[in-house]
Amino acid sequence: MFKVVGIAVLGLMASASMGAQTTAAAPPQRPNCSAAEFRQLDFWVGEWRVFQAADNAEVATSHIEHVFGDCAIKEWFESPGAPGGAYSGTSYSSWDRKDKKWHQMYIDNGGSVGLYVGGPNGQDMDFVAPGRAGSLNRMVYRPQADGSVRQIGTNSTDGGKTWSPQYDYVYRRK
Repeated sequence: MFKVVGIAVLGLMASASMGAQTTAAAPPQRPNCSAAEFRQLDFWVGEWRVFQAADNAEVATSHIEHVFGDCAIKEWFESPGAPGGAYSGTSYSSWDRKDKKWHQMYIDNGGSVGLYVGGPNGQDMDFVAPGRAGSLNRMVYRPQADGSVRQIGTNSTDGGKTWSPQYDYVYRRK
C-alpha cells in the first residue's frame, strides 16, 4: 500500500511541478523611462561649444546624449586649452524613481568626483554636491530663449546661506 500511495504522491508532485513550469508568468518587465521626470534635462542634450559668459571666450566642447534606453544622460566635456593643461570630464545624470530626485556623478581627469543631487527649480535644473572641507558646490543648468544653456557653478562655505561664483558657461549648439 505504501508503494502505491508513495508513487501516487510523487506523480501528483511531478504533475504539479510541470504545470507550474508551463504556466509560470513571464519575468517582470523593466519600467521604461518615458515619464516626464526623465525628460526634465533633455534641453541639455546635444553637441555644444562652451563659452565663458563674461567674455564670450570659447573654453570647451561638450557632447551630451541619452544613454541606457533614455534612462540617463551622459556628458563628455573637453577643454584642451584649460589653464593648467588639457581638462576633460564626464557625467551621468538621471532621475531616480525611488527618491524622486535627479542625481549626477561627475568625474574628471584630475581625479575629482562630484556626486550631485537636485531637480527642477522653476525653469532651471539645480544640483548640489558636498565639496572640500564641508563646503557645498552648486551647479545650475538654465535654458535660454535662444536655445543655448547656461551652466553656473557656485560654492558655499556657510551651509548654503551665501554662494561664491566658480564658473559661468554658455553652451551653444554646434
